[in-house]
Amino acid sequence: MAIYYPQVPPYMYAAEDNVPTGVIPELLDAFFAGQPYRLNYVYENRYRAELGLYDGKYDASVLAENWTLQPEELLFSQPIVAHRDYLFALEPFNRSGQNLPNKTICLRRHYIYSALQSQLERGELVRIDTESEFDQFNMLLNKRCQLAYMNEHVASWLINNRFASVNFYRQHQATDNADLTLALNSKWRNLKPRLDAFIREAQRSGVIDRSLARHMRKTAKP
Repeated sequence: MAIYYPQVPPYMYAAEDNVPTGVIPELLDAFFAGQPYRLNYVYENRYRAELGLYDGKYDASVLAENWTLQPEELLFSQPIVAHRDYLFALEPFNRSGQNLPNKTICLRRHYIYSALQSQLERGELVRIDTESEFDQFNMLLNKRCQLAYMNEHVASWLINNRFASVNFYRQHQATDNADLTLALNSKWRNLKPRLDAFIREAQRSGVIDRSLARHMRKTAKP
């Protein structure tokens, strides 16, 4: 299982002993405890993790279907959580959302941002790549870009735990919505129904919601 480095709390990050923790590892640890396979985690960057899925170097990673280069080559699990992305700035957004063109925007290197692609291609937004969401906020704070764009849960975790004294403003409406899923190499086709059933039960019983709430607490330390 390839999980991203730099880390993405509350979804996946390293505990003090460098053991992966977060919503995704907790879910997978519980699932594989009842399967005849041993689960191994590898820290990897977003781009190499996806490429490793295609050639079988990795068996799984955290990806939404519309983030991938070759979605037809992979299997995608039952959605784990709703994934909503927002724009952030150091000053309020106007309600019309028309204050976006000709802005520099901090994004994560190797990430595909389908909701912003047309603005990026037209030059209405100028992309500045960073290594992590922490770097996005830090560069925004230091005025190295005018906008940052990231998942709502990751942003909330960072604001609570790393930028509590800063007033970041979030755009009123989400720019993109996706289902956060596990992407599997196609050789795991027979395992997928069991994994999907496990995820559905974890959602129904509130296991995932409780895990997310726990890892969102200010006491969490990546």
